[in-house]
Amino acid sequence: MSSKRFDVVVVGGGPAGVAAAKASAKTGAKTLLLEKNPAIMAIKPCGQAVSAHTFETAGVNPTPPMILNRVSARVYAPNGASVKIPETGYLINKTLLLQEIAVQAAEHGAEIHVNEPFIKFMRRDDGLIVRTPKAEYECSVLIGADGYNSRVARILGVNERSEPIPTLQYLMAGSRLENVDEIRIYVGNEIAPKGYAWLFPFGEKLAEVGLGVRGAPLKPYMDRVLEILRKELGSAQVIDNRGAPVPVGGVISKYIFDRVILIGDAAGMVIPMTGGGIHSSIAGGIAAGEVAGEASQEGDVSEERLRAFDEKYKPWLERIRRSLKVLRLFERLTDEDLNELAEMLSDEDIVDLANGLNVGRVARKLLSHPRLAMKLARQLLSV
Repeated sequence: MSSKRFDVVVVGGGPAGVAAAKASAKTGAKTLLLEKNPAIMAIKPCGQAVSAHTFETAGVNPTPPMILNRVSARVYAPNGASVKIPETGYLINKTLLLQEIAVQAAEHGAEIHVNEPFIKFMRRDDGLIVRTPKAEYECSVLIGADGYNSRVARILGVNERSEPIPTLQYLMAGSRLENVDEIRIYVGNEIAPKGYAWLFPFGEKLAEVGLGVRGAPLKPYMDRVLEILRKELGSAQVIDNRGAPVPVGGVISKYIFDRVILIGDAAGMVIPMTGGGIHSSIAGGIAAGEVAGEASQEGDVSEERLRAFDEKYKPWLERIRRSLKVLRLFERLTDEDLNELAEMLSDEDIVDLANGLNVGRVARKLLSHPRLAMKLARQLLSV
């Protein structure tokens, strides 16, 4: 087998991986990105909804082919009451986003190998040996961005995985949506216990219907969602049917080791309340790539040195931690509680709670409600 030397090897070409490869290469580190699939593309099922801040973090100028739709959002309580969230978001072609970041990584000097799955790595005194079916590579630092069922994590002996929520999503053609500029989120124990359902419009005749639930089978609840949306879906047909676990249990307890960093879904770096991981994974990839690239060139790749990642990623670690605490509280709410919250909360309140931001402000607002003060507000104040 041939052997080639790199400073940093990144495993996985998802949002975290391509961002890590780009950031590492920008430091001047000799960087290799390994992707097991034949192309850098969106493999994992994903709602593909992001904010404008995602593009800013990624350093990408969104072009029309990448932007499928500009949307606001509306959240529906169990009784049908809703709260409109006017902030503009985007439904994107995730493959084009990943490929643009990969192009930037290559422009900074990263080497990208597709159709080359990672098999294992081995430690030796002066570094790591990374093995694929095609070659062996030497490196100073390995970044595991290879998803929820991370092979890098397994080889490290990491058995802990962030608690998942099973999801199911249908891409439906032939719909006749009334409002194509608004995504819809549905909450309630009758429609999506310990989760939520969504409708993402990609145009008048194409929409994604998705669902995440815990402690219950997906299919019966998906059938219920489709029935609720029957008027607008009409005779729409499913042209893509996918599902995947989304890690919503927070960041795992150990994700940094001598010479190795786990990021993205491999480390549970997803916002628990929303299940959104594109932005948080890109931010994590940038932090990991910068730290790994710099450390590999300095010659100190110890766990202690690589823990500089925590400082760079600290705002996101805090958001994930707070969002998880909010999720645990909301899991205990009844549909009656959710209906009352829909009457009290503003669009800003909902966005902040979902993203683990300004939780104390929302909690103080809820203190004026006697029953919710006991059940929710006081616990939120400790988040």
